Amino acid sequence: MVNPIVFDIARLILFFVATLFVYNALQALDLGKLFKPNSTNQIRFIYMVLSVILGYLFVDAFVSLFETMNSLF
Repeated sequence: MVNPIVFDIARLILFFVATLFVYNALQALDLGKLFKPNSTNQIRFIYMVLSVILGYLFVDAFVSLFETMNSLF
């Protein structure tokens, strides 16, 4: 049985790592076609918000899987 604090620390560290990876992956999308011309600040804001949301969801699913496996064995 692993101490639950380990999962909290892993969740925090992996959140920042996953957010960076998701942000880099989102750079491949061309959101400029969805926005008005010269709205780069809004596009950057959308990239950041999506990165945080998707990074959180990815890490939460990943760590929850390991928490469930830990509780089973």
